[in-house]
Amino acid sequence: MTDQKPRSHIPYRDSKLTRLLEDSLGGNCKTTMMAMISPSSDAFGESLSTLKFATRAKKIKNEAKINEDVDQRALLRKYEVELRKLKMELDDRNKQYVENKHLIQIEAEKRRAEEDKQAAITALEAKQREMMIEKEEKKRLEEKIKMMNSQMLIGGKKVEDTP
Repeated sequence: MTDQKPRSHIPYRDSKLTRLLEDSLGGNCKTTMMAMISPSSDAFGESLSTLKFATRAKKIKNEAKINEDVDQRALLRKYEVELRKLKMELDDRNKQYVENKHLIQIEAEKRRAEEDKQAAITALEAKQREMMIEKEEKKRLEEKIKMMNSQMLIGGKKVEDTP
């Protein structure tokens, strides 16, 4: 029956020894079991039954844990260790928070610097356009002055003719 599916209840063999050891067999301890069989043909049925039980018992998996008597000092030590771990975790998280906060500030400053840079570039481009317009206007005015000078007469002669 153990072969088909795992059970929460272990069907112990009906014997006084099994009943005495019932808590140890299914409880919180490591157990060693020995199955004794007889080579006699008269005990074949009993030996077969013992082997079947041993096969089923072999498949039982038990996870033994150390039982602790919890006294006040042990409990206090346990809580102190847990408290230290929690404090260390809190310190780590605070450091991460401070680092993240600092990183956010740096990102904001970087963003502002990029915006200032873009504004400066835009202002510089505007100044360059203004200078180009002024340069073109100056050139036009110089040409106009040159043209007016060429049309101006001094003493009945054109200015260009004068040495």
